[in-house]
Order: sequence, then structure tokens, then C-alpha cells
Amino acid sequence: MYEVFTVRDTEGRALADTVEYITMYGNQFDDHQSTGDRYDSFINATQARALASGVGYDTRATASWPGGFMGVQFKNLKQLDLRACAITTLSGSIFQGMANLEALYLSDNSILYINAKAFEGLSHLSHLDLSRNYEYDEFGITKPLIVESVDVMKDLKNLVSLDFSYTRLSQSNLMMFQNFGKKFERLSLCETGLSKLRDTFFSGTSLRYLDISGNSGILNHFNALAGIEDTLEVLYADRIALSNFDMFERFKRLEILKLSKNEIGMIKPEVAKTLKRLQVLDLDRNRVSTWFDPTFKSMKRLKYLSLKYNNINMISEEMLEDFQAAQYVGLSGNFVICNCNTREFFEHALVAEINVKVNETALESAFENKGNPFSSFHTGFTEYNKAISKRKNVSVSCAQDEYCDGKIYDNVTLGSYLLLDYDPIQYQCMQVLEGKHVSYSKVLSCNQTKRDIDYGDLIEESRNKVLAVIVIPGVLFPMLIFAYIFRRNFKYFFITLRNSALLSMINKDAVIDDSRIFNYDVFVSYCNDDRGWILDHLLPHLETDCRVSVCLHERDFQVGLSILENIVSCMDRSRTIMLIISRQFLLSQWCQFEMHLAQHRLLETRREDLILVLLEDIPRRLRPNTLHYLMLTKTYIVYPQTENEQKDFWKRLGRSVAARRPDHENDSLA
Repeated sequence: MYEVFTVRDTEGRALADTVEYITMYGNQFDDHQSTGDRYDSFINATQARALASGVGYDTRATASWPGGFMGVQFKNLKQLDLRACAITTLSGSIFQGMANLEALYLSDNSILYINAKAFEGLSHLSHLDLSRNYEYDEFGITKPLIVESVDVMKDLKNLVSLDFSYTRLSQSNLMMFQNFGKKFERLSLCETGLSKLRDTFFSGTSLRYLDISGNSGILNHFNALAGIEDTLEVLYADRIALSNFDMFERFKRLEILKLSKNEIGMIKPEVAKTLKRLQVLDLDRNRVSTWFDPTFKSMKRLKYLSLKYNNINMISEEMLEDFQAAQYVGLSGNFVICNCNTREFFEHALVAEINVKVNETALESAFENKGNPFSSFHTGFTEYNKAISKRKNVSVSCAQDEYCDGKIYDNVTLGSYLLLDYDPIQYQCMQVLEGKHVSYSKVLSCNQTKRDIDYGDLIEESRNKVLAVIVIPGVLFPMLIFAYIFRRNFKYFFITLRNSALLSMINKDAVIDDSRIFNYDVFVSYCNDDRGWILDHLLPHLETDCRVSVCLHERDFQVGLSILENIVSCMDRSRTIMLIISRQFLLSQWCQFEMHLAQHRLLETRREDLILVLLEDIPRRLRPNTLHYLMLTKTYIVYPQTENEQKDFWKRLGRSVAARRPDHENDSLA
């Protein structure tokens, strides 16, 4: 390769003196190491050396592949592309003759070792791509990158952009970033295996674009992003197990915030109002529930608000106010109970389309790129503009729906946002009294409900109630005496009758699809007398040892909803139902209802998603018919009393729950 760069043109100029861009993409370099005595025999006429049996591969040796670059001065070379070249080692002084190099692409290799002087002489380098460099050991685990010195990048004084995405890093590797200064603006660390960043890690930089997705716990330190509040514009932080939104307070230049697939439950209004330039807020697949304090309307530049697949059970008036602050809203995948605000939410989107109150515009940054062109490279605005371009109009999708005709009952209703993800099937809510799911378009609006009140009928209804109060006790009193005498016979009958009535409220047409995303892995039904065993034994084994998300009524039920609504909602959003059976459990009417509901779900959805755990032996005479049927048709597990048997119990239970969780693919900003 050395001879190629010394070839001269008709004017006598060497190729190395004139070339500005070189790509060697996809060439499989011979990257055997020159390790002297570690090779003990010659084979065939080519003088190629073979390793002795049992001798390990030394990634710290000097690689042979860059020999064609050594000793050559590339006076005008600006970009070098060495992607997918099977490189495993970056030796010292490889790029020393490329003083004017601006961009170096080394992605899609297997680089596991970087020499202390690998980037020596690259004082003008602006962009370094080391993404997707990984190798697997014999156990299928990716090997971490080995860096000879924490000062390996000390010569990169003008570095603006660095991409380490999908390259396995260790916590010690972070020390090599300590020399980055005010020119450094873009960093991708997604899927690197990092578990935390030290406080003020980015302090001293001018970071504008950051991707840390797929690194669980990386932002658990509150001050991990301290120092870049005045510069950060785009942050991708999905799948990092983040639960606290407060750390984003006062990020006044932030425009895109992607926090999907985390554990965020609420956003404080006082934090939201500090995000003055935020345009995109992606909170898909978190734990956000219904809120009753205006939160997002203080974000004056908010355009894109996505809350798909959260724990929103109803739409409040305050939520309607907040939605009007955005230009695009997504709310599908939430288990919503119908109320008049549900129809209002739908009407706003419909009116926005019909009256063209909202002009569909592309998202774009408000900040000009005055620095290096490599700093502005990211897919944020492109990704969300693509989502906007694929959205469907409400008016087109529901053209055949008589309830979806654009008739507005309040003349002052003004549409202000469009739906990102409208689908008639996804935008359905549950009519609790009727026990079925209906389209948002079929719910009565708040103003229609008020207008349709007939006060004459209301007076007549009140008169009938007074008459009933006088007459009914004469008939009811003898019946009560009879019921008291035979109360034990009627007790089970009424429990069964009540449960059957409540079960009729569940949508019998719903069959759960295997690809459905659930908020919880398992819903645990138990009685209060067994609470100590649940908290001291079951939760640590499931949540800590097995990494299973558990739904408990005392912790996860939505405040403000009825117990029935909470039970139905949480079971519907849990992949598996676990019944913790004891004698006290059988004495609780709510527990018996949950057992009836579990049986109903098993029959209606045709899924094997019920786990039966017996804390003690339940004789046949104490078993209700429902429990007896479940014990005959389902394999159940009994909690043992001895310590040795308990270890096997937890292993079996953990495998049973974990086996029901599917794997998910990951996305990256890079």
C-alpha cells in the first residue's frame, strides 16, 4: 500500500500529497500481530507463521495492517474511512503522518486495544467514530475495550464529535474523556455497558448532543449532567431505568428529550416550566399516570408530546389544557376509563384538522450551527419528523363513523393539536357501567351532557324516590329478617353473584396478542394478613433477583379510581397474574373477586398466564369452587417450610415468571 501512495501524476505530484478523502471500507485487513517468540514455526513457502498450540492472542502487540501508512506524509488528507476492515488493534503513531485529518471512521471493526500513542499527531481531528467495535468471549459476552493510557486522547485538542455507541466500555475507560474542553459538542455512548457517570462528568465541555441510551442506571446520580445546562440541545436517554425527571431542571437550551422505556411516574410543573425551548418530549412506555395540575402548558415551544403506553387511566381537564400547548400529541396504548374529557380530547384533534387551526410544520432546531459541521450530526429531528409524516388524520380514519362527523357542541371549542398515532382500535376507552370498550368519538362530550339534562324528569325522579323511602321499608324489613336467619347460606351465593356481575364489565371481545407490551410482568393478588411474607420474601426474590416488575395494589393502584377500576386496569396491563392463596385469602371478598377475575381472564384470553401459589395446605372443605377448579386444571406450587426446599421453590417460581418475558430490540441516536 506504501507504493500506491507514492505514485506520481503527470505533474510529478505524489498521491499522498494531493489526496483528501480515502475510503477502504469493507477490506479485511490481515491483522495478525508481530509478537516475535510467540510464533514458533514457519509453514509453507510464504513464510507465514503459525501460533504454537495453547498460545493466546495478544491484543497489545503492534498490528501489521497500518504498515502502508507508516512513513508517508498525507499533506491534504481530511477524511479516512477504515470501517469494517477487521481491525483489532490500534498501535502507536499509526496516523502520525496525517496532521490535517479532520474525520476518522473506525466503526464496525473488532478493536479491543488502543495504544497510548494511537492518535498522536491528530491535532486537527474533529470527528472520531469508534462505534460498533466488539468481540465475544467463549461465553458469548462482549469483551471491554482496553486503553493503554487515560491520556490516549490528549492530542485531540480540537475534537468536536466522538461516537462510541455499541462499543463495550468499562468505568475506567471514562478517564480518557478528561481532556475534552469547550470545543467538544457531540458524544454517543449508547449501549456501552456503562452503569454510571460521576458528578459533573461533562463540566468544562460545551456538549450539545448526547446519547446515553441503553445504559441502565447511568443517570442515577442527580448531578451526572451538571455543567451542561446551558449548552445541551438533544438528549437521548431511553432504556436507562430513569425514575426521576427533576434532574432536567433549568436545561434552558434543550430541544429534544427522548426518555422512552424508563420508570418516570410524574413530572413536576416547576421543573417543566424551566424547559423553555423544549420541542420534543418522548415519554413512551413509562409509568406516567393521570395528572391534575397543569404541567406542560408552561412549555411555550413544545410541539411534540408522546405518552404512549403509560399508566394513564383517565383524561382530566388539566391534561386537556396541557395538550393544547403542543402541536402533536400521542396517547395510544393507555387503559383509559371513559369520561366526557375523553370526547373533548378527541374533538380538539378533529377540529384542528377540519378548521386547519394547526399547520403541519417540520421540527427544526432554533440554534444555528456556528461551529464544526460534525457537531450537528444527529438523527433527532429526522426521527421525529418521520413520525409526524406517517401520522393519520382523525377525519379520514373515522369518515364512516356517525359519531365522528365534526359536530361540536361547544361553539368556542378550538382545536390546537393533531394526533400522532390515531387508530380507531387504539383510541378506545372503557365504559365502566356498560362493561365494554368504545371509541373516543362515541363518548358524550362534557357540554353535551349538561345540555341534555331534562329538569322536568329530574323533579319526577325525585318524587319517586320520596315514595320509595316510605313504601319500601314495609316490604324490605321482613326480607331482612329472613336473610339474617339464613345468612350463612346466602353469603357465598351473594359473593358469587357479585363477582359475576363485576366480571360482566370486562370486555369479552379482547384477546391479548402475544406481541403486546405490558406495564408489569406480574400482578400479585394477596390478602393483608399475608402482607409481611409478600414484602419480606416475594418482592426481594422477584424484583431484585429475577428483575421482574411487580404490580401490588397498595403501591401501584391509581389514586382516585375505584377499587374495581384499579383491579381491572392493573390485571389488563400485567403479563401474568399470581394468586397468593392462604386461608385468610379465602375470607376476603375482594380476594375472591380477584380469583374469579383471574379465572375469567384465563378463559377469555386463552393464555396460560396464571400462577397459583399456596402458602399453606387448603383442605377440600375450605376451597371455594373457583379455587378447586383452578387447582384441578392448573399446576400450582406450595411454599415449603424447610429452608432447603425453599431454595428450589424460589428457583421454580422465578423461572416461571421470567419465561413469560420477551426480549426487545434497541434503537440508537447514532
